[in-house]
Amino acid sequence: MRAFPGTGFRSLLALVLASALAACGTTTTGSRASGDDLKSGGTLYGDFLVANYAGNTRDSRVAAARYMAALKQDPGNRTLLERAFVFSVAAGDMDAAARLAPQVSGANPQSDLAPLIEGVIALKRRDYAAAKAFFTASHPPGDPDLMAALALAWTAVGQGDAATARALLAPTGDPSSDVFIAYHRARLEEALKNPAGADEAFQAADRTTAGRSLTVALAYAAWLQATARADMAATVLARFLESSPGNPVAVVALDRLQAGKPIAHRIATPQQGAAEGFYGIASAVSDGDVQDAAIVYLRLAQYLDPGNDGALAFLGGAMERAGRKDDAIDLYRGVPDSSPFYLTAQVAAADLLDEKGKTDEAIRILVRLEAAESTSGLAASALGDVYRAHERWSEAVDAYGRAIARTGPDFVGEDWPLFYARGIALERGGRWAEAEADFRAALKLTPDQPLVLNYLAYSWIERGENIEQALAMLQRAVEQRPDDGYIIDSLGWAYFRLGRYAEAVETLELAIAFSPYDPTLNEHLGDAYWKVGREREARFQWGHALKLKPEAPRLPILEAKLAGGFAAGEALERQAAAGR
Repeated sequence: MRAFPGTGFRSLLALVLASALAACGTTTTGSRASGDDLKSGGTLYGDFLVANYAGNTRDSRVAAARYMAALKQDPGNRTLLERAFVFSVAAGDMDAAARLAPQVSGANPQSDLAPLIEGVIALKRRDYAAAKAFFTASHPPGDPDLMAALALAWTAVGQGDAATARALLAPTGDPSSDVFIAYHRARLEEALKNPAGADEAFQAADRTTAGRSLTVALAYAAWLQATARADMAATVLARFLESSPGNPVAVVALDRLQAGKPIAHRIATPQQGAAEGFYGIASAVSDGDVQDAAIVYLRLAQYLDPGNDGALAFLGGAMERAGRKDDAIDLYRGVPDSSPFYLTAQVAAADLLDEKGKTDEAIRILVRLEAAESTSGLAASALGDVYRAHERWSEAVDAYGRAIARTGPDFVGEDWPLFYARGIALERGGRWAEAEADFRAALKLTPDQPLVLNYLAYSWIERGENIEQALAMLQRAVEQRPDDGYIIDSLGWAYFRLGRYAEAVETLELAIAFSPYDPTLNEHLGDAYWKVGREREARFQWGHALKLKPEAPRLPILEAKLAGGFAAGEALERQAAAGR
């Protein structure tokens, strides 16, 4: 069947936050909440239940407010205090966090999170002596904590102590840590207005990442641009694009460089430097059970440097992954149009708006973005995706065509999705010859891409063309995607079309095991059962397919099969095809 298409840092902050949020799955009482409790709150138990639910759904603002309300009623409850504190930070309410942090430290002198937050707050108000004391207390003595080292280095810059800052950012011998340290050493020398030191450190950071880090490439190029070396800046970005062809952020940065516009966020203050540290660490802890820690780090980056556009865009992504789509949209749309992240952020916002049923608004955003683009085809491609999702085939074809025109003529392997997506829109729009050409073009770029192999081969099978070639293609696709029910179904359907019914049954049963709720897969298995004489099971599968809400043209065919068997449905299908 055709289918539509950290580096392991676990700081003390991450562990504290993860354990606090995991605890939201349980309550201190065994009774079940009533609907009224959940709606109204107003009682300690009611506020706790609402806060607990909000925490589980990543609604940090509601969780923080309700834990605060519960804490007022039970001010000596350390659990409520710590959760109100954590969720205040996660919600970006640093005023509330500032009020609660001393209480958390008093209630739990072993807390590592509270002094870290107090250090951030002191750094924000430029009280560098206090910030140093808090950051020093935020990790156990002798335990080298990367974030504490970065924060202390930038605090030393604020105190005018460049020697201490540089010493704190000396290589450790740990490759994963040294990636961050090399980058921050470069930003440190930039902020200290030390051109020779910045050049040396940026070159080291570039070597450490082999030119493949977008963060390093953007910062290095921005530094070279600021020091009147635009040609070298272009070389840095071009080298990154060799490893990540078509990366829209780098493409936009290169466009801005060529237009003489600032291309990336610069660091000039200790607050901005520390914010960049939190942003960098967040990218390393953004997966798995420390996703929530990434949100906290990004909130701290946003607090210290509201103009850090990368952190803003990344926070939008973190909120999207956490299921907070409205928050994500607001954050994406807050990325300024001067940022190299602007295009990708607005496309992400449009995608979420479409998911929420605001398709017209999403299309307006993408049309405006496409009109403003210079070389990237990202907005046009995203517009094609929206049109295709809503079966507006002709408009999708046109949008993908514009994306292809902007991307070419020197296509690379990573460009295959453009031809694949346009091929789908062409095929669904009844323009098979053009669709087949696009699928072949996609396979020329990536000869064994399983999605393209599947779609083209299945289309051939449905049309009764190139069956043997299609079978070989599908066998290659299944080898690459052995647990993809849709591709396995295509292989089973190829066996069916070749009259190899026993193999079809075996293969289609496997497809159903992986994708049991698709009407097409169930209909195919029913057809195969019929051909091997298992008529009762065939009718069961056809009936099940009807219950799974197939596309409207399949309804009368399935009903005919149930009433008169496979031949009756096949006759009706031939009749419908002849009338088209």
